[in-house]
This record gives sequence, C-alpha cells and structure tokens, in this order.
Amino acid sequence: MNRPGIKHHRQRGLTLVELLLALAIGAVLMVPLAAMLQSASGSAITARAGLDLNADAQLVLDRIARRAAALGPVASGATVTDTSPWLAPLGYKVVGTDLVETDATPPGAARTRIVASNVDRFQLSAPEVGDGQVLLKIDLTLRAEGNVVSASRIVRVGAPF
Repeated sequence: MNRPGIKHHRQRGLTLVELLLALAIGAVLMVPLAAMLQSASGSAITARAGLDLNADAQLVLDRIARRAAALGPVASGATVTDTSPWLAPLGYKVVGTDLVETDATPPGAARTRIVASNVDRFQLSAPEVGDGQVLLKIDLTLRAEGNVVSASRIVRVGAPF
C-alpha cells in the first residue's frame, strides 16, 4: 500500500552481512577442495619422479650397452666382475649414490662424468658365453622420492650394437 508523501526505496545490491555470509560459505567449501588439490599435486610429482627415474635408467643402460658392445672380443670361458681387467675400459663405478663413468680416451687424459644419480644398486656380470662371445648383464636400480626403478639389459661384448 502506498501512502502519499512517503518515498519507498528499493534495495539494490547486497548488504554487508550477506557478503560476509557468502564469503564464509565459500571458505568452508574451499578447504576440502584445497586438500584434494594438494594431494593430487603430490601424486603427480611422485608419478613424474618415477617416470624420470625410468627414463634415466634406460638412458644409462643404453650408454653402457653401447660401450660394452664396442669392446674387443673376450676370451671364451671368461668370468666377469665389475673389476675384471678386460671390463676396466668401461670405467663405471658407484661413488656415493652416483654412477660415475671414466673415459680414458685419449690415454693419460681421463675424464669422469656422472651418468646417473640416486643409484641404489649397480652390477655388471657375465651370466654366460654364447657363440664365443661374452654376454654382459647390466643391472641398475635407482631410488628417489619413494620410487624405485630396477632395469637390466644383456648385451654381447664386442658385437655391433
């Protein structure tokens, strides 16, 4: 009902109480959402670290396999450890948690480089001799950020890669 002389104002916009109530509701809804996003982010980081470890392991195995294949022929019936004289030109050893490669070419000018980090286990062995050539088994285990990647490869020493 309209009375003459009294002006009625229509309310436009929101009151301060309504705005504060909307902010409080939004904050309550965002807390669980933020926890879910943080959990998903952590999972993505862990998965990415696992993929990176796997790629590193494959790269190192390829590198060692190429160098082993490039070695000259080996005497039949040889047994192999990572310190065997004929395997020394490969020049791989674990220092702390790093796999270090030593390249002695040219003679007297040895260069070392880290080819893998986070190495948990590294082993070179010759499980058998086939067709007069030694088969070299390369085992590598990398561990980082809760991920463990084990990889191995068998390569004929002195055979084309």
